[in-house]
Amino acid sequence: MRLHDQPKRWLAALVVLLISFFSLLHTGCRKTGKEVVVDDHLDNIPREFTLEQEEVAAGIPIPWGMTFVNDSILLVSERGGMLYEVNVKAKTTIELGRIAGVTSFGQGGLMDLKTHPAFASNAWVYYTYTKRAGVNYTTAVGRFKYINRRVESPEDVFVTQAVTSSGVHFGSRLVFDRQGYLYVSIGDRGQMQQAQNTTNHIGCVLRLKDDGSVPPDNPFVGRTDTLPEIWTYGNRNIQGMDVHPVTGEIWSHEHGPQGGDEINLMQKGANHGWPLVTFGLQYGGGVISTDTAMEGVMPPLFYWKPSIAPCGMAFIKGGQYPGWEGSLLSGSLVLQHLNRMEFSHHKPVLEERYFREEGRIRNVVMSPDGFIYMANETRGSIIKVKPVFK
Repeated sequence: MRLHDQPKRWLAALVVLLISFFSLLHTGCRKTGKEVVVDDHLDNIPREFTLEQEEVAAGIPIPWGMTFVNDSILLVSERGGMLYEVNVKAKTTIELGRIAGVTSFGQGGLMDLKTHPAFASNAWVYYTYTKRAGVNYTTAVGRFKYINRRVESPEDVFVTQAVTSSGVHFGSRLVFDRQGYLYVSIGDRGQMQQAQNTTNHIGCVLRLKDDGSVPPDNPFVGRTDTLPEIWTYGNRNIQGMDVHPVTGEIWSHEHGPQGGDEINLMQKGANHGWPLVTFGLQYGGGVISTDTAMEGVMPPLFYWKPSIAPCGMAFIKGGQYPGWEGSLLSGSLVLQHLNRMEFSHHKPVLEERYFREEGRIRNVVMSPDGFIYMANETRGSIIKVKPVFK
């Protein structure tokens, strides 16, 4: 190669790099959170299928919790206190009545629902709700038997020590792990500093037996400075939680302040740092903490900035959406979309957003036969998300 050809070759290589860079910019890919690519232009990507919305229920003012009792019957809680039965195949909806003791106050009311792992034999359905505590309020866990479209034997399983006069950040989601233990998320109740105070349940995830008692292997059993029900602490306001279908790990996401919504792995005894560390700011501006990491604090797997206000969480399983097994679904309240993420070894690799600006998605669940259902609280409807194959 002659020496005077080298500048030309370097110039050509530079032009190729610049073209590649600007091509990436124009595909709509951008960086967010922990450097995961967000794909906002799905029409340009070849798919085996597209997604279609099919309304299966309407007229539910603020649908909050959803749990399937079989392939057809979905129980839905409405924040005001009403329980509904939705037949997702017949597209019929029945009011089952109001749950006794529920107080609708601020962001609280009748919240999450979850069938017991042995529901087929014991008929127990668990729920979280806002309960009066004198002149104040807290989050409680109840259960009832669901038999022949009747709510029977309702009882409190656990009443949390998260008592304040505040009407915000009650939490709250429920999951059962593979051993049958019940996990309950409790928000910081608008008192952020209390999320580091382990002598109450504010800003914590609790781990209970199904009768509300404490498992003997909980991380803080026997300590005088921490309540024994606590599994994790330093959480702001978890409104999505699910069990990973392969590993059995408990995953959650929580609302950050202004920016900094997080996805977390809920490991035994972990401090998730709120408000000592955060990726967000005070609403309207102002620093909460200059730290985004700290020794002794478990970092998030991912964070959204700007916030999407995630609500509801489900891992895709069941084989109805080829190539999507194990993807993480979340609803979005602020940006109003269905969010799908792929992770590899706890690291995010892809995020996609569907049905943008079509309503606040309060919850998302998987049916026993493997279909996605979501609650659109703007429309007051329950939606089946159907794959349409090309």
